Amino acid sequence: MMAVIVIAEDEIHIARVVGLWLRRAGHEVHEGLNGRQALELVRKHQPDLLITDVNMPAMDGIELIMTCGEEKLPKLGTIVLTSRCDQAAIARRLEGLEVLLHPKPFSPTKLTKEVEHLLSRTSEELVNGERLALG
Repeated sequence: MMAVIVIAEDEIHIARVVGLWLRRAGHEVHEGLNGRQALELVRKHQPDLLITDVNMPAMDGIELIMTCGEEKLPKLGTIVLTSRCDQAAIARRLEGLEVLLHPKPFSPTKLTKEVEHLLSRTSEELVNGERLALG
């Protein structure tokens, strides 16, 4: 399934690698180098998925996720890329939202598989409230 994906990542080489892998898998990808740019892209493109870092300038990933959640975007959930050691605290702050934590460093292959898994969830699973696992 082809999806629209927004990447929010201030480390340009990480954004480009993730974008490259996802484009190779057939997805439409838009990259923002901070949370504010990413929020504009989310509002403009109404993505299926958001992939975001936590620590970014202008607006951090948690604020981005909370703002998107209030606007019922993205459609299928968010993957959070983070190297922070307080991932349990991040998970608590994002509890109840469609969020999957993915630690850095990460494998682009594994990340692509997680994206494909999220995209394969049926609308019935989403209607029945199946949540993404945190952690």
